[in-house]
Amino acid sequence: MNILFKSAVKNLIVFSTALFSTFTLAQSKLAIVIDDVGYHPKEDAAIFAMPREISVAIIPSAPYAQARNQEAKKQGRDILIHMPMQPINQTKIEEGGLHLGMSAEQVTNRVQKAKNIVSHAIGMNNHMGSAATADTPLMTHLMNALRAQHLFFLDSRTIGRSVAGKIAKEQGVRSLDRHIFLDDSNEFADVQRQFQAAIQYARKHGTAIAIGHPRKNTVAVLQQNLRHLPADIQLVGMGSLWRNERIVPPKPFILLFSDIPAPTSTAPYEPVPLLRGVPK
Repeated sequence: MNILFKSAVKNLIVFSTALFSTFTLAQSKLAIVIDDVGYHPKEDAAIFAMPREISVAIIPSAPYAQARNQEAKKQGRDILIHMPMQPINQTKIEEGGLHLGMSAEQVTNRVQKAKNIVSHAIGMNNHMGSAATADTPLMTHLMNALRAQHLFFLDSRTIGRSVAGKIAKEQGVRSLDRHIFLDDSNEFADVQRQFQAAIQYARKHGTAIAIGHPRKNTVAVLQQNLRHLPADIQLVGMGSLWRNERIVPPKPFILLFSDIPAPTSTAPYEPVPLLRGVPK
């Protein structure tokens, strides 16, 4: 009997350890934000067919902004206001964007108008904005406006000397930085390489935030890779990162086995080895 008991305990430990390991693999987080949503129905539809953990950033002045806002909300997808902001190269930005030299009132009004259109947004990120995010007065006005609207900020990091994160912290606004751009190049191989870079970044740092756009090869790379996401990577929405939610693996469901043979169901009811228990 002691031998049977020890064997049962050994099998239980091996089984439960393997099962627990399976459930605790996913420890690194990958968040993907798709910018420039609201312009092209076909490309937008491909993005909205992807897992709802893919967040969307909607430009308020885009022709389908309100429709995408409602669609994303219905899916339970995290939404950002993709706010046009002044770049260094003076490229013309969309209507309703933020420019250097704006007053606090002007910034507040534009943020409010954007929120009225993208009403289900939980945060904002910058569209272009290499000049804007490096400007302390403008970022101070913006963070005050975001705090009043209870919005988070994602710095797309279009310039290395951005002060957005620093000002956000000073003003009590939660902010995060983009780590990887998926599609600076539209070539399939380049987008694929950047996706793998995001996976490696997540493994090294625990979290990776990647930004892409609703383009043909970006869609193709995401469709291909999200179906086979590594077991140690968990796809999450931006809201999960802003709320600093922890990955809580499900508790292992452990079945108790016995090596003691079970009796047969017909006379003379003789015990039969391996009728119950873990086969050797």
